[in-house]
Amino acid sequence: MINFDNKVALVTGAGRGLGRSHAETLAKLGASVLVSDVDADVAEEVAAGIKAAGGKAAAKQGDVSKDEDARAIVQAAVDAFGQLDIVVNNAGVDKHDDFGPGVMEQTRRHMDINFLGTVAVTAAAWPHLVKSGNGRVVSTSSPTVSGWEGETPYVASKAAIFGWTRSLSIEALKQGIRVNAIAPTAYTRMAEAADIPQELKDTLKANMTTAMVSAMVAYLASEECGVAGEILLTQGGLMQRFSLAMNEGYANPECTPDDIKEHLDQILDDSTAKPLGGIGTENETSLLDIV
Repeated sequence: MINFDNKVALVTGAGRGLGRSHAETLAKLGASVLVSDVDADVAEEVAAGIKAAGGKAAAKQGDVSKDEDARAIVQAAVDAFGQLDIVVNNAGVDKHDDFGPGVMEQTRRHMDINFLGTVAVTAAAWPHLVKSGNGRVVSTSSPTVSGWEGETPYVASKAAIFGWTRSLSIEALKQGIRVNAIAPTAYTRMAEAADIPQELKDTLKANMTTAMVSAMVAYLASEECGVAGEILLTQGGLMQRFSLAMNEGYANPECTPDDIKEHLDQILDDSTAKPLGGIGTENETSLLDIV
């Protein structure tokens, strides 16, 4: 049975929603948890709740978009529990904004928090994860990386996590660290505020609980986790591999624009598409395999 006895986990954005659920789930399974959130009060509240239930937790306020805060959050975990084995990058923002005058400001904000915040916390934690010998990083991408109208800044930041997870996992394996990500859908405060039909919100609330997602996080954070570089879609109890794929395409070293036009159907033919293999598996696919 998976447990986290003698393991220390850091969860960002853990004051509410998915982050809170992740922190509470890991604590129930035996982990000592550093609860981090930009809101100090909710972080303290979650940590207090974990301790009241018999678990081990500490809280630290921090804004992951600030490098100094990212380092301080990691140090707080080490100071509180003496080590750090698991990082769950959950902190994030989502603001619906059509592509227009404010797009640069919103794109920078989403990248700073969702993507660069993930990088900053992981980078600060890296020496501790190496020392652990079985370090784990679980980050948060999104099903919307396939495209979502009015969410370009958010989707861009989550797509960055997709590629970052794939790439980092290659070198991480050499140091005993497994890096993966989830692409979750659940009913949270962020979902409630999203610019989506009320009917969809009602469906999310009834069928897609945070606990369903946290079960996947717990597996990916465990020593029993046997995958790397995966982005796993988790929604309403459905779990799927979210992968990139390439088809056989069309080859002509002397192609012209007219040639491309003539063979576009073959270039776009999904019937020959194959998913890229997982990192660290016999089917691993790299750029060298493609070119």
